[in-house]
Amino acid sequence: MTALKLNPVLAVLLAAGLLCWAAVYNGYPLVYPDTGGYLGLGGSPSFRSFFYNLFLCPALGLHSLWPVVFIQSLITAHLLGLVLRTVFGLASPWSLPLVMLPLALLSNLAWFTGFIMPDIFTGVLILAFFLLFFGGARLSRGEQLYLTGLAVVAITVHFSHLPLAIALLLVGGVVKLAARGLADLPPPALARGVAAVVIAVILLLANGYRTYGCLTMAPGGYAFPLARLVADGPAVRYLREHCPEKHYALCDYLDELPADFDAFMWPEDSPFRKVGWIDGYRQEGREIVIGTVFHYPFEVGRLVVRNTLLQLFMFNNWYGLAPFRHLPYPTNDIKAHFPGEFNAYVNCRQNDNTLGLKWFNLLHRLVIAGCVPLAGALWLRFRRRRQLLPVLLLAALAVAYGLSAVVTAAISGPHNRYGSRLIWLLPFFCIAAVLQLIRDRRRLA
Repeated sequence: MTALKLNPVLAVLLAAGLLCWAAVYNGYPLVYPDTGGYLGLGGSPSFRSFFYNLFLCPALGLHSLWPVVFIQSLITAHLLGLVLRTVFGLASPWSLPLVMLPLALLSNLAWFTGFIMPDIFTGVLILAFFLLFFGGARLSRGEQLYLTGLAVVAITVHFSHLPLAIALLLVGGVVKLAARGLADLPPPALARGVAAVVIAVILLLANGYRTYGCLTMAPGGYAFPLARLVADGPAVRYLREHCPEKHYALCDYLDELPADFDAFMWPEDSPFRKVGWIDGYRQEGREIVIGTVFHYPFEVGRLVVRNTLLQLFMFNNWYGLAPFRHLPYPTNDIKAHFPGEFNAYVNCRQNDNTLGLKWFNLLHRLVIAGCVPLAGALWLRFRRRRQLLPVLLLAALAVAYGLSAVVTAAISGPHNRYGSRLIWLLPFFCIAAVLQLIRDRRRLA
């Protein structure tokens, strides 16, 4: 009997459709307070990247956020299909939906493809870089160019992605040096990754110049490490020791500085708001951050290590999927830009607080707990069979997850969102690896 054939394009579309289920279940795309700041082209705040505004631009013309869910799902599904073919040799069009069905249902991937935030592009960046580094021989020239462009998009849509990309390149450089003495280790091809980073930096600087009249990428980016250093204590210590000579505006609020990141950053009555907030306190804020790191490098380093270790185990879907209909952000922006969808937004599960996150989080954590030993066993099996690409992929995912934890811990501290947006990569590896082993056994039977 001839196996039922599936067109490759339809396979990607089917897989993308599966990744839309969380938003469909919610009744509307999942949103976050920052979502509103990414809507419109009037200018993004100085602490967010304008390039995700550009990515959302077609939604404004179509008067709906649903196309964003599908486009993010389509990009992810196609990229995972390239990984299946390149790394695992799963070239059959059926492989992608067969992997995607359990991945969409058992992991939190669909919760991020349906999330109107740039977070899905963190995983996209890691997989695109891996394919560019190690999969070039199995990719067409067009696919390599596409992955380079996709990496540029992924780097530019969120400011935390640039340091992550640079860290991945540095690790790639170390691996390339190590490969000279190890015959079995293929040297990574870093040129396209370097090109993606250079292009992304140029675009970010150009946008900074367009907006602020100077060569800058994230003029408000200092605020996040400032809030972290205040919450953890070193910046408060620096202020207490240097206020008599420096006379910073924050010195008037020394006894009011909260030991909480969010309490410092966002409330209308916070000391940070009183001294000018992100754009109005830029010069002194940067000086406080630099001075704190310079005067207490070991304490700051210890706190980064502590926050990194905390971040490694934070991957619940408790990252802000809360009701927002009675809050100005993002409610006012959605009402202004998508009035025809406002009723659906107001009455979605997220705003009714009926998403069932407790049970989904339990499911996701159980899956991760099972995937950790399974991934280790699969890694050993691939290593014994000298199948290097799966071995390298799992190692790369582990390193990238750790690097992401370091970057986010240093910039703003541990948060469930930062771990959640990457943890789906582990079940993806396990499902794809198991499918490859099943295929190989059938071939030998």
